[in-house]
Amino acid sequence: MTTKPSVGYHSIVALYSPTASEQTAVLRAANVASKLHSQVTLVHVVPAGSAVEAEAATMDRLLAENAEIAAAKSTHGDLLQLAPQANAVNGDLVVLDNVGFAQLQPLLQADDEAIPEQTECDVLVVHANRPPVDYRHIVVAADLDDQGLMTIYKAVRMAKRYNARLTLLNVVDNFTAGKDEENAAKNLRMRGLEAFTSVIEGLEVEQEVVVTTGPVDQMVSNYSARQQAGLIVIGSYKLQGLHILLGTTAKRVIETANCDVLVVHE
Repeated sequence: MTTKPSVGYHSIVALYSPTASEQTAVLRAANVASKLHSQVTLVHVVPAGSAVEAEAATMDRLLAENAEIAAAKSTHGDLLQLAPQANAVNGDLVVLDNVGFAQLQPLLQADDEAIPEQTECDVLVVHANRPPVDYRHIVVAADLDDQGLMTIYKAVRMAKRYNARLTLLNVVDNFTAGKDEENAAKNLRMRGLEAFTSVIEGLEVEQEVVVTTGPVDQMVSNYSARQQAGLIVIGSYKLQGLHILLGTTAKRVIETANCDVLVVHE
């Protein structure tokens, strides 16, 4: 397993899907790379026994039209091949659309007992067939601990590069106590968010604590939709590699959100 920088995306791997007419994942990867001054490797995973020549013209066009795409490669197998392909280019971010995410899910679940070569990449899932525009509002949903700090740190970096508004969101899950206890819990969390905000310079930052009796993922998705956020940033620390997409909260946020979702290794 390679060791990646703790913050920043220098080498991005984008999944090329021959069935995606708009190539949203590829274009979003190029958009992110342009903001972060990084480069993209385009990966086409071809089912075993299939030919790759038919896609060469489209991949060459994407290379020619997007300066951030440094290389394109094809590999035979299934979508789990994204991990070794990312390792091969020392990648720190994998970008795929929500169609690729749905196709990857059963493969990850079936492979859960015998994890293949891993990558420490974060994963950005973008909405298919939605042209990538610059992010204007980013919502980061993070716990107030050391792991959450890394998620917030990466969200801050993205927000600064996009000159986007940033909201730090903390959800108090399944709170069933009385109103006084609810207000006390909210005030405590808000002080924690304010402490995080005090060290962030040069960026418009908002804080919000949501006290709920419902699931965290539902609250995050609903809040981001109301705020018309373009990106949700959420962390995962219990799973490794592409398996971070199997995390209960991350998976459900991706499935229910109406915007892009960045899942960060904490």
